[in-house]
Amino acid sequence: MMKKYLLALLPLLFFLGCTHLSVKHLSKNPWSLNTSQTLDMRFWTFEYKTFFIDNSYNIKGVAYPKKEVIPAWAEWIQDLWFSAYLSDINGHVVAKDLKVYLPSKLDYLKGVQFEFQLQPEKLPSAGPLFVTFGYSMQLTPHQFVKVTDRPLTGEETRVFYASQGALTR
Repeated sequence: MMKKYLLALLPLLFFLGCTHLSVKHLSKNPWSLNTSQTLDMRFWTFEYKTFFIDNSYNIKGVAYPKKEVIPAWAEWIQDLWFSAYLSDINGHVVAKDLKVYLPSKLDYLKGVQFEFQLQPEKLPSAGPLFVTFGYSMQLTPHQFVKVTDRPLTGEETRVFYASQGALTR
């Protein structure tokens, strides 16, 4: 009986062993040490500098929301996370880090500061490394809005949601 379960799990374990995170579909920049860079994504522009400290790849900068593609009524960040990804030339993620932010007013001039530490378990044997970012955000017109709330007045709560990130392949 136990052999049947093991045999049934074998293809699943093989499949899971072959999966990886990929950022091939995202815009990215080559890793360039101690260099200020800019990376435009669909709803955010990331301005950052890279450095190497204590065996980790570090990224520090500010992400600016793109006013021209975000609805004018979206003034409050209810939910926001940023990810930084270090990938090889084929888009395979070799390290990642995630930052989650508290609700705040959307500020187009100040942006959102970030700092990431990327510690790859294993680096590719050859070829350049690349940096890209991911994000998920929910924006609303007012500060105290739960995105799951439905107003009693019959109005719908406006929520603007956007996301870009790594895919499992």
